[in-house]
Amino acid sequence: MSTITFWSPYSGTGCTSSALISAYAMALHYRTRILLVNTGLAGSGTEATLPLNETDSADSVFSFEEGSWDAVERLNSSGSLNKHNLRDYTKPLLKERLDFLTGRMNEMERSSQEHSETVKKLLHVANEYYDLVLLDADHVGADSQLMLQQADYVVVNLDQNMRKLELFFEEILPERMNHQNMHVVINKYDPDSRATISNIRRRFRYKGTISAIPYTTGYMDAMNRRDVAKYLQLESLSRNKDIRKGSFAASMGELARLIMDGAGMRTVLKRLERGA
Repeated sequence: MSTITFWSPYSGTGCTSSALISAYAMALHYRTRILLVNTGLAGSGTEATLPLNETDSADSVFSFEEGSWDAVERLNSSGSLNKHNLRDYTKPLLKERLDFLTGRMNEMERSSQEHSETVKKLLHVANEYYDLVLLDADHVGADSQLMLQQADYVVVNLDQNMRKLELFFEEILPERMNHQNMHVVINKYDPDSRATISNIRRRFRYKGTISAIPYTTGYMDAMNRRDVAKYLQLESLSRNKDIRKGSFAASMGELARLIMDGAGMRTVLKRLERGA
């Protein structure tokens, strides 16, 4: 029903990280079906943080032996891609809640028009079955612009580098994204930096939604171990977790809520804890 693109004008600002965090937070806290899409090469981006080949339980299966994106292109070329067979080529990360479309392994060249048509068809079909489709987009190139154009909502990923913040808020935002429905997330956030959320708002007179994901050693270690899925589930569901304001768990929940609100989905989907 809604396509959300995770994007940044810069490399290394946590775009993939926030896409994963948001996917798990929304899937675990809301009654929703989500498709997370790796728009790049197989093994890159979101795939680089998940186990290469692991059967964990009935709720979580990983097996990246073939590229889901390649299958989608074949189905689209033959005119047979539809909401009934799309899910056959995804990997379930959370049973009945979160599926993953892996990147492409086939390096054959395609025209930009062919690729654009495949993306549009994929999103049309995916939105017929899933409540939310999340795109982990590259920061440059034609693909990046295509993902932004197709988005109903954009999550812009930044860090606390003031030069990058100045360029985004003073040039990129007014020139390219002034009418875009969007949320800004500051990744690897250091609350002791002078570039706090409050100061960023004040400095650039920004009135839109903005939140932060704090730098968390445990999360970074989980990424290095390819164990992000388990880490995010524990952060989201542990009853004994200290969810003080500004903690990783609290920031996960806040980001999920802001995205759901911004995409207009919280009025449609009820929170799991309310027993809907």
